[in-house]
Amino acid sequence: MTGFQSPHDPLGSSDQRQKEAAQDKKLLSPLKRMLLEGLLVITIAFPLAMGLHTFVTQVYAISGHSMEPTLHDGERVVVDKIRPALGELQRGDLVIFVSPEDPSKNLIKRIIAIAGDEVELTGDKVFINGEPLKENYIHRTLFPDRPGEVTVVKPDHFFLLGDNRPQSRDSRQFGVIPVQLMRGKVVLRLWPLDEFTIF
Repeated sequence: MTGFQSPHDPLGSSDQRQKEAAQDKKLLSPLKRMLLEGLLVITIAFPLAMGLHTFVTQVYAISGHSMEPTLHDGERVVVDKIRPALGELQRGDLVIFVSPEDPSKNLIKRIIAIAGDEVELTGDKVFINGEPLKENYIHRTLFPDRPGEVTVVKPDHFFLLGDNRPQSRDSRQFGVIPVQLMRGKVVLRLWPLDEFTIF
């Protein structure tokens, strides 16, 4: 041995190890962060989305022409399933409901009258409580001329009509619809993207 060698400084080696550990931590932290975010999406966001889909919203495809020109065959709409339970459906709302004639089918129509309203269909006009209803969304049709024939909407029921009156089967045929058959209120048109609309 030709020279003096000092023993390793334990403090120096500890500092070195801490620096190396910090560098390793810096290298691993983006990966860990990405894994944690992925885990959060799987454990929180996905069940939340499934819960929202099951209990709050649902997507429906439009089939048929009874709601033209407002909605067309093949379009997709998002429905708020909470509104009927909260009693928040109003005149003019578009709603999805179970067909009273075939429970395996869902239909879409517009709420024309709510509980307590008096509905009269005369000529090409709808009268609600004696006042003509202003409608800028319909294909008009001539109703059978039955002046004085009034439908009174029962509690927790709705009088529904399609916007395309000549091609719609609705409350004119199957009467008023109870709230229990309501699937929900249409809140937006999701597809096609260039026709995205909030209702």
